[in-house]
Amino acid sequence: MKRTITIDDLFRIKLLASPQIAPDGEQVVFVYKWIDTEKNKYFSNLWRVRIGEAPQPFTYGEWSDSQPRWSPDGKQIAFVSTRQKPKTQIYVIPADGGEARPITHLEEGSIGSFAWSPDGTRIAFTYRETAPEWREAARKERQEKGLSNPPRIIRRAYWRLDGDGAFVDQRYHLYVVDVRTGETRQLVADPEFSESSPVWSPDGTQIAFISNRTPDPDNHPGYDAIWVVPADGGDLRRISAPDGPKYQLAWSPDGRYLAYIGNLYPDDSYPRNDHVWLVSLETGETVDLIPNLDNTVGVGTLTDVREFGGGAPLLWSADSQHLYFLVSERGGVYPYRVKVDGTHLDKLLDGDFEIADLSLAQDEHRFALLKGDATRPHEVFLGERTGNTLNLRPLTALNQPLLDEVHIVAPEAFEVQADDGVAIHGWLLKPPDFDPNRQYPTILMIHGGPHAMYGRVFFHEFQLHAAHGYIVAYTNPRGSVGYGEDFARAIKGDWGNRDFNDLMTVADYLESLPFVDKTRMGVAGGSYGGYMTNWIVGHTNRFKAAITDRSVVNLVSQGGVSDFPQIPNRYWPGNFWDEPQKLWERSPLAYTGRIQTPLLIVHSEGDLRCPISEADQLFAALVRQGKEVLYVRYPAESSHGLSRSGPPDLRRHRLEQYLAWWREKL
Repeated sequence: MKRTITIDDLFRIKLLASPQIAPDGEQVVFVYKWIDTEKNKYFSNLWRVRIGEAPQPFTYGEWSDSQPRWSPDGKQIAFVSTRQKPKTQIYVIPADGGEARPITHLEEGSIGSFAWSPDGTRIAFTYRETAPEWREAARKERQEKGLSNPPRIIRRAYWRLDGDGAFVDQRYHLYVVDVRTGETRQLVADPEFSESSPVWSPDGTQIAFISNRTPDPDNHPGYDAIWVVPADGGDLRRISAPDGPKYQLAWSPDGRYLAYIGNLYPDDSYPRNDHVWLVSLETGETVDLIPNLDNTVGVGTLTDVREFGGGAPLLWSADSQHLYFLVSERGGVYPYRVKVDGTHLDKLLDGDFEIADLSLAQDEHRFALLKGDATRPHEVFLGERTGNTLNLRPLTALNQPLLDEVHIVAPEAFEVQADDGVAIHGWLLKPPDFDPNRQYPTILMIHGGPHAMYGRVFFHEFQLHAAHGYIVAYTNPRGSVGYGEDFARAIKGDWGNRDFNDLMTVADYLESLPFVDKTRMGVAGGSYGGYMTNWIVGHTNRFKAAITDRSVVNLVSQGGVSDFPQIPNRYWPGNFWDEPQKLWERSPLAYTGRIQTPLLIVHSEGDLRCPISEADQLFAALVRQGKEVLYVRYPAESSHGLSRSGPPDLRRHRLEQYLAWWREKL
């Protein structure tokens, strides 16, 4: 008989990523990430699976190996590794096994994306160096001498990033390295601008990349452009394409087109549906290949068993006739392909799951996919295309030993009608020993973003709560992606209105269920979900207890202290200095006098997205009013992503705090 899931089981889940199929389609290399609880660290290596055989480790060691990429001839694999920590380098390893060797010799810094040249002799990559005064050797020298760390001299709005830290003036720049000799050359040197998404022309003479090179890119972040530079260095040439955010540049094998993911709204890009755009290098024309698809390209699902976003591939067929990509829809993520003339848009898979990443063999008939669902963490699958559909078969089952041991509950989908007739979609998780004749305490979970989605993917935290005897409800109210652009944009600049009504409609539905004890209902959420939790308890007393995690509390202060300072009159009307009226009106802090619900505040000192000052304000306001509040304040080594990628011991502690609060209050 299977047992119920525990906190410890979180650390047994194998986290797979980036499945890359060989050009000949005969094997797949992927990232295998695991948690060492004794060392309190994450490690990742490359694994390989030959079609028809069992998966095996391909690299070894207690470090981080990531981003595997096959050479064009399939004889080598390049990847990024921290094995020279604190330095990160690009390595290559023979595809038939052997010793990995570094081909870069970079100072401390961060490697972005990289791409093989068509002849396999060079690799283009982006890299952001760490300023000399903040490298590990300099830190140690100061420590030995008893010296203080130096001040940071900040001139730009964008100088830090949650989970990444302060980089101040450093930016990602474009380099090329010779695979055989290691000779490295910086191709684009202007320190003011960043480069991303490098791709080679099919003849290997040019490299295209994406860069916002407006006079003030930090204050005009949506103005990305496509640029081309000779592979041996030289002057930049701008490719004509509409303004707007751009990602995942891809050069067609026949050299005629550049494709990218993005939208046409540089000053109003969030939230918008990102689509697939095709730039003709012959005519200069740019077209949206999927104008009638009312959902966004990319992975919008939230889970605690991978980082947000997953893969966002944009892949050409070898004959340059089709592009392959992923689309977020109703809690799932599915592969599509479209013909370059914009016809024959095909959805290649459908079902109760998500595809978090995929890669394509040279013959366009075999794929490697990362597939997961609500009862199974992600595994690597082989997809074989027959016409416009993919037939899947698993290549790995690395989480099967855990699944054989633990009772995992399948969620039940529901849909309710909001007061304006719009359907709100969600799921219920019931306890493993569910008895329809009993009544259970019930928790409404609210996702972050807000322009993301809950969905058809494994969520350890939800399974854990169900195992402890709670009904868990999770839903996608207005603001969520996956239900059309209008649905996502319905809360732009107006949180706490349409979304609040949708969530209360779901709460009404929960109270109507005979097995829900409406006197023992809780509400919880993180980030924007924390904002909505704060808002809800300031506007209704229907919940017996609440947990707000890494939340937004004061939109006025949040506008100036987040890693992405608010741009005036863009997402929100006004600004946070002399036109704060709308921001304050929609701030939960303004309504703390109404809060009667016992509240647990969870926040991290290292959070740069919703800085710790947000939680400090909420706690101070409540404790000064004598309200029932408990504040759990995690240290600086944790960040906004604590629940997904924070230190394992702190993730454990956080889950223990959740369960203890619900046990006491519900």
